Amino acid sequence: MDAQERAPSLIPNLATALVLGLSITLFAVVLLLVRDGRRRAAAEAALAESLAFRRAMEDSLLTGLRARDRSGRIVYVNPAFCAMVGYSADELQRAERPPYWPPEQVAQYQQRQAERLAAAADTEAPHEGYETVFMRKNGERFPVMIYEAPLVTGTGKHSGWMSAVLDLSAQRRAEDLSRQQQERLQATARLASVGEMASLLSHELNQPLSAIASYATGSLNLMAEPEADTPELVQQAMTRIAEQAERAGRVIKSVHDFVRRRHQAHEVIAADALIESVLPLVRLQARKGGARVEVDVAQPVPRVRVDRTMVEQVLLNLARNGLQAMEAATPLADRVLTLQVRLAPGAQGGQWVLFSVIDAGSGIAPDVAQRLFTPFFTTKPEGMGLGLSLCRTVIEQHGGAMDFETLPPRPGAASGQPGGTEFRFTLPQLPNRSAPSESPP
Repeated sequence: MDAQERAPSLIPNLATALVLGLSITLFAVVLLLVRDGRRRAAAEAALAESLAFRRAMEDSLLTGLRARDRSGRIVYVNPAFCAMVGYSADELQRAERPPYWPPEQVAQYQQRQAERLAAAADTEAPHEGYETVFMRKNGERFPVMIYEAPLVTGTGKHSGWMSAVLDLSAQRRAEDLSRQQQERLQATARLASVGEMASLLSHELNQPLSAIASYATGSLNLMAEPEADTPELVQQAMTRIAEQAERAGRVIKSVHDFVRRRHQAHEVIAADALIESVLPLVRLQARKGGARVEVDVAQPVPRVRVDRTMVEQVLLNLARNGLQAMEAATPLADRVLTLQVRLAPGAQGGQWVLFSVIDAGSGIAPDVAQRLFTPFFTTKPEGMGLGLSLCRTVIEQHGGAMDFETLPPRPGAASGQPGGTEFRFTLPQLPNRSAPSESPP
C-alpha cells in the first residue's frame, strides 16, 4: 500500500518495513543464541569440572568403591578397588561373576548376593557393614569389610547397589603383631613376677625366721639350765615360735597375692593392734642393740581397714631400719625408737591415721634421700634394696602415702648433727564404732 497524499518519509512501503522488522528480529535472536551458547558452555565447563573433581576424589580414595546393577553385574569400580583385588576395571565389568570370590566360597557368596539383590527398592538397607574374604588375582586371600547401600537414581528408581570396601589386611597384621607382643610381655611379666616373688619372700621371711631361730636358741639355753620355771619359759618360747611360723605362712600368702596383684583380704583393725603385733619382734631386736622402744598412740584409738600382714611388715621394716640406724653412731642413752600414731586432717574434711617411726640415728644424706625408694638401691652390704620400695607400694595400694623427714639436732648434740629420721605413712581412717562388725564393707 502506498500513501495517496505523499510518500512516507521513513518507510516507503510495506516490503521495506517487513525487511527491517525481520532484520531486527534476526539480530535479537542471534544475540540470544550467543548468550545461550555462552551459558551452555559455562554449564558444560562446570559439569566437566565437577565430574573431573568427583573422579579425582574417587581415584584418590584408599577405600574401594564398587557399583552393581540389579542383576549383580559390576558397572563401576574405582582404582583403589582394582588395586585391592588385582584386576582391571574392564576385567571386572566383563566377568559373569566376580573373579575375586574364593572358589571354595562361590556358592555361599552367590546365595548372599541373591538375597541382597532381591531386596525391594524401598527397603531400608542396613548401615552396619559385614566382614568377608576376597581373593586377589595372585590367589592370596584377605579380609575385607563391606558397607553397602541401595543405588537410587534422581527419579527415585532403584538401579542397583553401591559398596564401599575396606581392606583389613594391615589391621589384621597389626592385631596379630600386637597380640604376639602382648603374649611376649605377659611371659616376661610372669618371669619378672617369679623373680620378684623370690626376692620378696627371701626379704620378708628373714624377720620371722630370725625370730624363730632366736626363740629356738633361747629354748635350748633354758633347757640346759636346771631351774624350776624352765618348762614354763620353754613353753612360752615354743608358743612364740608357733606364732612366728604362722606369721611366715601369712607372709608367703600375702606376698604371693601382692605379686599377682589380686584383691587382698582387708580387715578392720585398731591402730594399736598393729603396733602390738610387731612390738615383740621390735623389742627383741632393740635389746640386741641396747635401744628402747616407746609407743605413743592417740586416744581414742583410730581404726583402719587394711591387709594386716602387709601393713605389719611395713611397720616392722621401718622399725628394723630405725634400730639399725642407731647402732653405729648413736650413744646408748639416746637410742630410742618411737612408734607413734596420730590423726591428721585430709582433703574434703576426711581424717587420716598417721603412723610414724622415729629413730635417733644419724639421718639420711641428701644423695641417698633422692634414691631412697628406688627398688634394689641399698646402703647396707647385706641388703637387697626392696624394703622401702615395697613399703611405699603397699601403702599406696591402701590409698595412703609415705615420706620421711630428717629431724633437727637433739639438745646437747654437736652442731649440724641431725637428730634422727622420721618415716611416716598415712592410712584412711574408719569411723570409730562399738564393734568392728558394724564397719561398712
